[in-house]
Amino acid sequence: MMKTRKLLCMILVAATISCFSSIPSFAFSATASNALTATSSNALPMEEYLQFDEFDILERPALLMSSDDVVNTVDLSKCRLQLGYYDMSGVLKFKNVNFNSSGYASMSLPSDFASSRYIGFVIMSDALPPAGKYNMSCHFGSNTGGFTYSRCYVNSRKQVGNADTQLSGKDVSFSQSSGDVYVNTTIDINSGLESVGVLMYLTDLVLPYGGYLSVQFTKLSPGASTDVGTAGGSYTPEDAASDTALNTSKMADTLEEIAQTISNQLEALWNQMFNLMHVPQLANDDKNTGLITGAIEEQVEADRQNTEDIIAAEESNTTTIINNNNENTEKITNGYDNSALNAENDKLNNSLTEYDNAEKQVMDKVNHALDDINFNQSLDNYMQPILLCSTFMQRLYDNSGGFKDVINLTLIVSIASIVVGIYRFKGGD
Repeated sequence: MMKTRKLLCMILVAATISCFSSIPSFAFSATASNALTATSSNALPMEEYLQFDEFDILERPALLMSSDDVVNTVDLSKCRLQLGYYDMSGVLKFKNVNFNSSGYASMSLPSDFASSRYIGFVIMSDALPPAGKYNMSCHFGSNTGGFTYSRCYVNSRKQVGNADTQLSGKDVSFSQSSGDVYVNTTIDINSGLESVGVLMYLTDLVLPYGGYLSVQFTKLSPGASTDVGTAGGSYTPEDAASDTALNTSKMADTLEEIAQTISNQLEALWNQMFNLMHVPQLANDDKNTGLITGAIEEQVEADRQNTEDIIAAEESNTTTIINNNNENTEKITNGYDNSALNAENDKLNNSLTEYDNAEKQVMDKVNHALDDINFNQSLDNYMQPILLCSTFMQRLYDNSGGFKDVINLTLIVSIASIVVGIYRFKGGD
């Protein structure tokens, strides 16, 4: 009996040791696969050839303690996992990855990564609660683990229109365990914030890095004191009045849209009721309208036919008149006796021909006489009397006074007459 009990105890101890020794191996496999599958778009070359099944994915990491559970109150898809790191040249750079709706995100290794400065999560404006004072509880459960954070820093950003971006931040206390981190602090959220970040500083971060996020905001009284202020200062009564006015304006716009929607629906309902009440009358009106339209179309067709008949008759009459006129014109033209007129025309043509012949004979005699004129003397003998006559005529012209215009006109007419006469003597027409 004692041997049996010892044997059973040894088997139980061996089974217990085996179970505890397999837990680290199983956790490592699950977390590694989860990080790789969540970053398939940023996977390392070797990771593209790895395959995982449903048993390799860790649904949710274990919390630090049962008392650390955080009931999520924000849209986690509006949050980012942010890495601050130095590149090979010592330049500080940043990389952001969005959390999914389940609150999971994984950060892959940047190509120019040299060392880490911080890793943390940023709550964007769409995920922040309205302006006011809150208790903020955050839990990030890392499924890659094995890190030690040196400090936790809560910062905020506010973009002021046409001005610089306002920044604010403060170190806060936190709890950590193998990469998991828990932050519980009070914060005064101002209106118009661009983001609130919770950053854990460390220098020995090994990537890829991933995990699940939960964030809970609990409203505090307006007079409560807070550990962390945000960019732009505390939430003042003036900010509250401004937000109230903005919310009132939005509410008025919403009410206007609702009223417009109701009006459109009432109009549609009225149209339906009107159609139901007047459809028979409309059908009867359509029938009567069709009869009237048909009668009008028949009358129009009859008038058109009559018009075409009148036009055809007018064309026939016009053609007959034109033919009669052509026939009468032909009779008048061909029936007239113009023999006497033709005889007189012939006599006139003969007389003109005889006159032309006689004139030609006279002109031939004159031209022959002109051709026979010879200048046997020298040019000087002819020029002396001409010069003497010319001198006399010039003096007479110079002393004629106002009679010069008559002399000039007479001379021009004489010269023109001589030119015309010579032209006619030479046989010109």
